[in-house]
Amino acid sequence: MNSVAKINLNHLVSNINYLQSKINSSEIYPVIKSNAYGHGAIEVAKIVSKNSIKTVCVATKKEILEILNAELGLDVFHLGKIDLCKQSISKKVVFTINSLSDIDYINSKCREQDCKIRCHIKVDTGMGRLGCSMYDFNKIFKLAIKSEFIILEGIYSHLSCADDKKSDYNQKQIDKFNFIINEVKGFDLKFHLLNSAGIFNYNTYSYDFVRSGLAIYGISPISKLDKNLKPVMEFSAPVVLLKDINKGDKIGYGCTFCAKKNMKVAIIQCGYADGIPIDFSNNGYVFYDKFKFPIIGKVSMDLICIDITSFKGETKIDKVVIWGGENKHSRLEYIAKNFNTIPYVYLTGITNRVEREYV
Repeated sequence: MNSVAKINLNHLVSNINYLQSKINSSEIYPVIKSNAYGHGAIEVAKIVSKNSIKTVCVATKKEILEILNAELGLDVFHLGKIDLCKQSISKKVVFTINSLSDIDYINSKCREQDCKIRCHIKVDTGMGRLGCSMYDFNKIFKLAIKSEFIILEGIYSHLSCADDKKSDYNQKQIDKFNFIINEVKGFDLKFHLLNSAGIFNYNTYSYDFVRSGLAIYGISPISKLDKNLKPVMEFSAPVVLLKDINKGDKIGYGCTFCAKKNMKVAIIQCGYADGIPIDFSNNGYVFYDKFKFPIIGKVSMDLICIDITSFKGETKIDKVVIWGGENKHSRLEYIAKNFNTIPYVYLTGITNRVEREYV
């Protein structure tokens, strides 16, 4: 009996259509890095390729090759540091130029391979991660246009506080990006700036593309819950044992839980080796129908224990939902807020031994 991540592909399509309604004619580049945030990169790529999506975003060379080898007809936009090899040099791949040294690297590698590659320049307008400086942009742009090995197709940047509409820093970055756009007037280029949060807070700056990750998987990227976003993943696990414990009995490693009364408990086949954070120990919940059951004791590698004393239903509990079910409190927006973290860490923490079931 295994824990299961049920992936609702209809919800995925619904979320993409909803996001598209917010950005008019701009295109969506779904972000499917990190195994599509735990949802399964190939299955997600298959479904988006059948729903008017032309390009998906990844972060590593391995992820590039995974999508290319699936032969889905999608273009692959590489968000990371450029790393060319014979297998990744393809007309279907768009690489990112982050620095002056990238120009030299591309010219050298492509001269060896006798090829050209498609590229976008990323400008660091204030995120402080990848991307060239505003100061270096003009030189990089001129060298990219001049290079016989670079097909320059676009320019992009990334907002660091897109989820906070009150932040003045976003407008400063937007102004810098618009300055860059004005610098390259007259060239046939595409521009993109927004992630999922940006679509909700700054959709007037959708430009030609948006790079949406979290929201396509049905999770709001801003503090406000959006009922139009439908969770794509329902993470559940089976009940493997029901038992009664007495007042004074202890549960789990370290005896961190001691029963203050007689209780009815259920043992669930799921633990931190599946993706349940250790932080849920004596603090998290699981869900069944309208019920919310507390996790008691430490989360083990393979098991958790829950208190079901409050359950008076006639049916037998055979499985519980960890997150993403019908109960609104099982939404990751709520769970992440309760633990002062972000939904991403839960989704990407789902391990390979969790069965993915696509519906």
